[in-house]
Amino acid sequence: MCLKVIKALNNNAVLAQKLDGSQIVLMSKGIGFGKRPGEAVDEDTAEQKMFYILDSSGNENKLRQLSLEEAKVEQITREIVEIAEKKLGIQNENLYGALLDHITFAIECLQMGLPIDNPFIGEISILYSKEYEIAQIAAEIIKERTGVEIGTGETGFIALHLYSARKNKHVRMAMKSTRVYSEILDMVGVMIGKKLDKAHAPAKSFLLSIHCLVTSAANESPIVMKLSQQVKLSMIDSYMAAAKVAEVIEKEMNVCLCEDAIAYIAEDIEKLRQLVT
Repeated sequence: MCLKVIKALNNNAVLAQKLDGSQIVLMSKGIGFGKRPGEAVDEDTAEQKMFYILDSSGNENKLRQLSLEEAKVEQITREIVEIAEKKLGIQNENLYGALLDHITFAIECLQMGLPIDNPFIGEISILYSKEYEIAQIAAEIIKERTGVEIGTGETGFIALHLYSARKNKHVRMAMKSTRVYSEILDMVGVMIGKKLDKAHAPAKSFLLSIHCLVTSAANESPIVMKLSQQVKLSMIDSYMAAAKVAEVIEKEMNVCLCEDAIAYIAEDIEKLRQLVT
């Protein structure tokens, strides 16, 4: 369906009119860039589209909230990038632009009452703990300067951007890896008949161990375990579970784990059997 633009509120939001005359705020990254009144915008092709139909009593206030001072957000983003560069040693010229776009969009969503859901916040806070600490500082700065409390979900997304910049990876790849780790934890829980809560120490340790092994394998750093054959023979069920974990990692992340790495995973799974009630 095509909508007629009434006004571009900013680069990421337009006030548009539907065929029946009702007004709608259409939000998507870059959707308002260069848009002029009267131009058509196709809601069906907008990526990450989010809608908020305005009621007559709240139009003026909500539109005022959307008119975020760009200079303020730019300054906030620069400050966050400077902290990340100092604390994490990040040197990535793309970080500022990506973070500015993301933070602007997130604040606008929250100001419109649109929640930000992050199903992997637990994994992100564990796997990328240093980045998450900086993201928490970023959240405090955003709240202080804009009055918007971004919440843990958005804090996690900022941490993911910082991690991606530090590792020179696309944020989509980092998110995919995080999803795979989460699915592996669930899969192992089913295989050993235990409920693995990522908030508990054994599950946290397992996630960190898997992440370390995958990172080492991706960087072609050798993993050596002298007792790998003994583990394979003495922890048969756990080793079989570990082999399935390795299959998922190879399929989803294109990283092949050696037998020694699989033996390490088997040991970790065996610990989960013993430690988790």
